[in-house]
Amino acid sequence: MLDSLCDMDMSAEIPVTKFPSDKRERLVLILHPKRASSIFYYVFGVVAFLVGLIFMTLTSLGTIPRSNLSWLLSLSAMVFGVLLIIGAESRYYFTLYIITTWNVRVRKGIFRRKTTRVFYDEISLCRTNSNAEEKRVGMGDVEICSTESKDNPLIVFDEVHNPEGVKEIITRFMQSIPDPVPWKHLDRK
Repeated sequence: MLDSLCDMDMSAEIPVTKFPSDKRERLVLILHPKRASSIFYYVFGVVAFLVGLIFMTLTSLGTIPRSNLSWLLSLSAMVFGVLLIIGAESRYYFTLYIITTWNVRVRKGIFRRKTTRVFYDEISLCRTNSNAEEKRVGMGDVEICSTESKDNPLIVFDEVHNPEGVKEIITRFMQSIPDPVPWKHLDRK
């Protein structure tokens, strides 16, 4: 057996059959939550940082009596403000809403990324949800319900720009599902 393996020509190319390009999944759109949805965290974070900075400056100038408590309070206000801004930015950078030609996905997380996907043939309803303030700035939620849970959305695109346009893209893909579906070979779990 070993002799037959040694006699094989390892440099010979093995013919690879390519998956036809018209049958491959293609990326259509990647979205992030709008930063305007986290405006409270940005404003409150900057205010907390500035209050801590002013308090520390006044303590160093001697306007406020110098003590460990005054230094600690000013430093903790500055750290709290920075952490609020980092939290808002991490929500923006580490949340992806992905639309492909086969499915819709939500990917969240920094260290352990969790991806939830729903194929177009599993979607029963796609709707938008936004209040008056969100409509004024052109953002809202896109809720995607599966055939299993019609009332509870399986995937929600939180605070995306132009939710009606995103809903239209998903609805058009739902209406143009080919038969047989090109993703039937994939595990749907």
